[in-house]
Amino acid sequence: MITIAILINGEPIHACSTTRIKEGGDEVYEYKIDDGSIVKHKYNDGTIVLVKKMLDTIKRLKNKWIKIN
Repeated sequence: MITIAILINGEPIHACSTTRIKEGGDEVYEYKIDDGSIVKHKYNDGTIVLVKKMLDTIKRLKNKWIKIN
């Protein structure tokens, strides 16, 4: 499981976790984000690339950050 959190002045504004649901050796793995969305990720691309994909599930709307599926 990987969990990321974004804090501003020590206050959390967003957090999300992901769990690997399908292994693919050196190929593409599938991860399920806690909002239910599925992210495909090449294991050899590393954790930072996966975290960026997790952050891409957030969308800014009218001065609020919301999760998108």
